[in-house]
Amino acid sequence: MAKTVIVGAGTIGLLSAYELRRRGRDVVVLDKGNPGEGASLGNAGWITPSLSGPVPAPGLVGQSIKWMLRPDSPLYIRPGAVPRMLGWLLAFWRFSNERAYRAGLAATAELGRSILADFDALKANGLDFEMHSAGLLFVFKDQKVMDQIHAEMEELAEYGFGEPVRYSAGETIDLEPIIKPGIAGSVWMPKERHIRPETLNKAAVEWLRKNGAEIRTGVEVTGLVLEQKRVRGVRTKDGVVEAEQVLIATGAQAGTLGREAGVRLPMQAGKGYSITVQKPKKKPGRPLYLKEARVAVTPFRDALRVAGTMELSGINLDLDPRRVRAIKNSAHRYMHDWEQGEKAIEWVGMRPMLPDGLPAIGRLGQYENLFVAAGHAMLGITLGPTTAAVIARLMNGEPVDVNLKPFDPGRFK
Repeated sequence: MAKTVIVGAGTIGLLSAYELRRRGRDVVVLDKGNPGEGASLGNAGWITPSLSGPVPAPGLVGQSIKWMLRPDSPLYIRPGAVPRMLGWLLAFWRFSNERAYRAGLAATAELGRSILADFDALKANGLDFEMHSAGLLFVFKDQKVMDQIHAEMEELAEYGFGEPVRYSAGETIDLEPIIKPGIAGSVWMPKERHIRPETLNKAAVEWLRKNGAEIRTGVEVTGLVLEQKRVRGVRTKDGVVEAEQVLIATGAQAGTLGREAGVRLPMQAGKGYSITVQKPKKKPGRPLYLKEARVAVTPFRDALRVAGTMELSGINLDLDPRRVRAIKNSAHRYMHDWEQGEKAIEWVGMRPMLPDGLPAIGRLGQYENLFVAAGHAMLGITLGPTTAAVIARLMNGEPVDVNLKPFDPGRFK
């Protein structure tokens, strides 16, 4: 069997390994940490095709400049990081316009048409993970924002994401008593789902090991072995791992390996934070998106996770207590007593993000057997199984029925 080396054991890397192993590939996954410990670990776990829009959006330039001075804002750009990130930020702001946003939304929505079926296929093929089909409830304090989002959700119905359902303030509180008075109302997207991301990663690891794939932890990849138009393997601190194919799925660090292959992948980390309350006394019956605060609330079987914020401060895992405090304060403005429980775990992770907000999926540069699937920003869980299926088909020489041009890794020449 041909050996395929996958660099990165996050959700994208693990599910890509699963898809390739199902196709008979001899798969080796390399990661310097443990599987699923990066951005995949503490995120909200949403499967939300209706939130397919890229992060750079119309009006974000002026808003982000205002927010930059507030460490508790939903999008925080650390002033000290601006000089070394200036080129990336300028590109990010250039993509924050109506035309680019609409094009990115359409491309991602088209890629995600099979999202729910792809998650069902994981279950059918033996991956045992926690998944719920309770929809997603957008909660609003501002009537104008509610009207705008409702109209956007109606537009997305053409992609098969379901028709939005509007609720008044009273109906919303009747539906979810944890919500405080003072809201304008809500919009429910009934087809959305959510998972406990840790359980998906664990299930993928168990399936891979049971089915003959190899997962090597504590392996730091330092470079690529390139000859003419082929990659021959990857360099690690312990030597070279030879390969017939290589897939880079390292998230925020993918840019370094991309440069070695002669491809500019301007990857940055959009840091996210979460608080997970173990065995909470109160939790909603479905995920809530506290829209104006941009905070995600996810109920699991035995936990409640409150997540949010986008922090641009370079690639680092520094946990800023001000960001955690901001999430808590925002959640308290919308919900009663949500912090009551046995234990609260604070987490920070790096969401890999390219300046246009779209992932890089495809062949890398001139190398016929070198591929990348990285940069999914806030859609790593949502697009995980679909991205894995698409990249596996591409790497296996099978037809790909999705337009991958918007996700071309070489688009940042």
